[in-house]
Amino acid sequence: MISDDVNTQEIRANIAFNVKYLREIRGLSVIEAATQLGVGRQYWYLIEKADANLTLDKLGGVAKILGVSIEQLVRAPKPRDRDKSA
Repeated sequence: MISDDVNTQEIRANIAFNVKYLREIRGLSVIEAATQLGVGRQYWYLIEKADANLTLDKLGGVAKILGVSIEQLVRAPKPRDRDKSA
């Protein structure tokens, strides 16, 4: 059973925001990022829309492609990062 303290939708939303933000500031296209991960662009879009149920292996791959830790992908974005993407 999942603890009440863990909100998986919030974590997925954090990952989605962080992945898209980091991909864009690194100048990677969706196709480039998806190719590096070994998935189709549709799957990458699902990640960025918070609709993918990522395995730890895939999440680790995304982190490696974007040059960050898994922790950085999962944590809530800083307010200044959210403002930049609006």
